[in-house]
Amino acid sequence: MPNPPDFAKKNLSHVNLATANLAGADLHAATLRDATLTEANLEGADLTDADLSNANLAGASLRNACAAHANMADADLRDVDLEGTNLRGTLLAGAKLGDVQRATAAAAGANFADSSKGDPASSD
Repeated sequence: MPNPPDFAKKNLSHVNLATANLAGADLHAATLRDATLTEANLEGADLTDADLSNANLAGASLRNACAAHANMADADLRDVDLEGTNLRGTLLAGAKLGDVQRATAAAAGANFADSSKGDPASSD
């Protein structure tokens, strides 16, 4: 079995990683601003301190990932699987949440200021 990708502290801004298998990837402190991660598999990935501001993660799986202290401001998180994800201290201001379960994430200390549940079919 190959080792998971190591992108720790790398600049991946504007990169298209739609449907990529990044399970277990090390993305600690990586810059993923404006990246496309739609339907990507990020299960068990380390996103601690990563910058995912304005990234599109719609339909991605972050199940059991660690996104502690990540910046997900203005990110599209509609239909994202966050089961078991560590969001302690994560900034979600302005994020589009759709069907994301706020209760689970809020219990982990995530910051939801100005986030919107939004209509998954809308473009806001």
